[in-house]
Amino acid sequence: MTNESSSPHLLLLAGVGGHTPQDALVSLATITRRVSLLFIDAWVPADRIRALWDASRLDGDLVIVGTLDEAVEAACALHARNPLDGVVTYSELLLQPHARITARLGLPGSPVAAVEIAQSKARQRIVFAEKGVASPRFAVIGQPEQVAAAVAHVGLPAVFKPSLGAGSVGVHRVDTLEQVQASFQAFLAQASTFLQRDPHALLEEPMPLEGDAGSAYANYVSVESLLIDGEAIHLTVTDRARLCHGYAEEGLVMPSHLDKAQQQRLIDEAERAIRAIGLTHGAVHTEVAWINGEPKIIEVNARAGGPIPSMFEAAADYDYAADIARAYLNIRSGQRPQFRQVAWHRFMPIPEGEWQVVSQTPVEEVMARLPAIVYLSPRFQPGQKVSRQLTLHLASFMVVAPTAEEAMALVAAVEEALAIRLEPLAPAVHAGTAS
Repeated sequence: MTNESSSPHLLLLAGVGGHTPQDALVSLATITRRVSLLFIDAWVPADRIRALWDASRLDGDLVIVGTLDEAVEAACALHARNPLDGVVTYSELLLQPHARITARLGLPGSPVAAVEIAQSKARQRIVFAEKGVASPRFAVIGQPEQVAAAVAHVGLPAVFKPSLGAGSVGVHRVDTLEQVQASFQAFLAQASTFLQRDPHALLEEPMPLEGDAGSAYANYVSVESLLIDGEAIHLTVTDRARLCHGYAEEGLVMPSHLDKAQQQRLIDEAERAIRAIGLTHGAVHTEVAWINGEPKIIEVNARAGGPIPSMFEAAADYDYAADIARAYLNIRSGQRPQFRQVAWHRFMPIPEGEWQVVSQTPVEEVMARLPAIVYLSPRFQPGQKVSRQLTLHLASFMVVAPTAEEAMALVAAVEEALAIRLEPLAPAVHAGTAS
């Protein structure tokens, strides 16, 4: 086990997605000043990263590369000249190079095979079926000629989803054989943000995840966990806001409103799924359906959910990002979140159709009006075109409040103050205020 007081050398692997490099470096600096940053600039130019690194004044190296393979070789070269004690990433898109680095250097990390399963929804379903983990009926589609058999096995309507993906992109309902065929062809032709490819898709039985009318919550949650050398520490259960725009995620609420017995059943099923996959280190974000009092695994993610570290910080003064890094040093901090507020992270979905953003209130004005906003991030500016074919959300933001009811009221107030106005680009779609 690495001794935190010995000032370990940590490597942050970053590029796109997950906890931002700026926030991550702040958390890592609480553990050690010996931090290096390996940045993959395939998605975003490195100019801002260079400025961020210079301002951080950390005692390590900045290395910039262009591909996943180059990242693995660069990490090994860095280790040869300045030995590393641990490697951390917060990005879904960098999980595989992260696993390859830790395996080659003999550092704490989940096995490469386990990470590969965690990144493949198709392989997860197969493993769960083999090991008796509760999950929906499914079929894997790898070739167009497999579509008909998949439909015959799963039935219709069904849910179509890419095997490799994040953020519910490409996940949608299909009602006919022709729709499944078209969805698979579109999937094969679609470019992926991942610098890797999985040519498989899943067809699954639909689950009533949307939530009941009159409820603020969807019928699924996520279990937020930390793995340290194979030991699972389950930190909390996070609710999901009711789904009103298909499978586009609408929000997360921490901590859960469910009672302790319900939460424990969800946690137990999440742990069974994690064990089945074989993950051993780092953050795990397990989505679990909760339908008629029974848990059913949606998917296991070998990283923190996008806003989860910020939600822990806002609601419980808990630095999850730092503890994730400690897990890759085999350090047990003993810290646990102590909730003093409710954090509600809101995603504002784009309505179906093609739209143009007509107007929205400047961020500074909205935040000055509503100080309970932790952050507010519109994805578009007036004049830009928006479509769910490209991204699912107009904006995201987080608020904190003493209760879930007060947080929900604040969410409505933020949306009203932001006042995003859309105008249809197709005559058949009616204009309106985003909701």
